[in-house]
Amino acid sequence: MDEYGREPLLATSRGRVATATIRRYVYKRSRPYVIDRECPHDRDPDECEAIDVGHASNCPSSVTPHPIRRGYTTHLLQAGVPVDVVSDRCNVSPKVIDRHYDVRSEEDKMRQRREVLDEILDDRLNDR
Repeated sequence: MDEYGREPLLATSRGRVATATIRRYVYKRSRPYVIDRECPHDRDPDECEAIDVGHASNCPSSVTPHPIRRGYTTHLLQAGVPVDVVSDRCNVSPKVIDRHYDVRSEEDKMRQRREVLDEILDDRLNDR
């Protein structure tokens, strides 16, 4: 727990995990050989430099943490979590969410707004 009473999602015995460590974990775990041992790039796993954890980012299939962050943010939005809550949770402004993270179509956004409004209005009518 930090001085603000928050508990980090990812931690070590020394506290929060450093950004570079998270990046290294994502590169390491996103390589195809870690998942199913087959390389889509026709590389021999015994000779591929990306097999070494220190060079995992050299695999053409490894990804940065950003797609994971974007996926989590989009998942929250698709689940109907309000943008302000997602903004606070993910430490990103609503403007940046709209510009870079929200991959929902305009139709999906419209449908979600309609569902939220219908739910709110139904709840109010049932309370009477």
